Amino acid sequence: MRLVVVGLSHHTAPLELREKLSFGLLDLEKFIESQKEKIPVKELMILSTCNRTEIYIFAEENLDSWAKQFLIDRSQNQQIEKFFYLKQEEEMVIHLFNVASGLDSLVLGENEILKQVKDSYHLFQKSGWTGKLFNVLFQRALYVGKLVRTHTGISQGLLSSGSVAVSLAEKIFGDLRDSSVLILGAGKMAGIAARYLASKKVKKLFVANRTLETAQTLALELHAQPLSLEEGLKRAESADILITSLSLAEPLLSKKEVQDLMKRRENRSLFIIDIGVPRNVDPSVHDLDNVYLYNIDDLKSIVQENIEKRSREIENASIIVKEKAKEFFQWYVSVKEGAEKSLKHNSSRIPGCNQAHN
Repeated sequence: MRLVVVGLSHHTAPLELREKLSFGLLDLEKFIESQKEKIPVKELMILSTCNRTEIYIFAEENLDSWAKQFLIDRSQNQQIEKFFYLKQEEEMVIHLFNVASGLDSLVLGENEILKQVKDSYHLFQKSGWTGKLFNVLFQRALYVGKLVRTHTGISQGLLSSGSVAVSLAEKIFGDLRDSSVLILGAGKMAGIAARYLASKKVKKLFVANRTLETAQTLALELHAQPLSLEEGLKRAESADILITSLSLAEPLLSKKEVQDLMKRRENRSLFIIDIGVPRNVDPSVHDLDNVYLYNIDDLKSIVQENIEKRSREIENASIIVKEKAKEFFQWYVSVKEGAEKSLKHNSSRIPGCNQAHN
């Protein structure tokens, strides 16, 4: 038996491939319900976010081939395998702890990933897909993620794709106080972007969603105007910035639809930031005159700035991750050998921590 993770992420694959493997919450629930009797592994957990899809397994030797084939079948693209990574045993543990700590994220140190790991783990744990080993492993990963954020400055500054998207809008427009902003979507990512925009005191802020009540809840918090999705699409005629963050199987806006929109706008410039996965806007829209389309991969330049500013914090966080991974792996080996050692959440001595964050 061994620990393995198979997957792809923003490090290895472009957005058009990552979105083919994206699992929404309902997808994961359907997977759990339909695959329970078909999975040959002992323990399993799937983590799927905007920037990664990973299958964590505790299984017999060579069963990583099952995980690879499952992802290939889901993507319906045999060539996608060359974008996969496979990490085993201690390397897998270090990878998971890095993921939970935000060290492997597109936006370095972002906080959403910790909750995403927690939610996915709890979903599979409640469904009986995890046992003692994975329960300890993922609880430990959550502990390490919190530890890194508490004892380093890794999470200071821009912490999410939503806030980075707004930062990109500022790079384009400068002061946003004269801008009209329309957000299509009222989920978590859209909410982060909307809250950040509200703090910039934009001229007008509209929140549109398929469920009007959800848009109303977010709009009330932000003193914005709620709209149905249909009303929001009409309002796009007057928006300066359009941010899309809807969970859809197909693009919401095609090239033809945006062409028609630009005619109604008399070809006035439109900036679109698409942070939906799968993408909400057809990528070919970028070819239209006076339309400037950015997707989640376009945020990497801002992420790079974060990395440069946080180089010392990365080093401190990496030391913590490696030390805690070593502790877990020693426990894991002792369990396999039948002489289980104790493993406690002891943060009295944090290796490499920045004292200013204690």
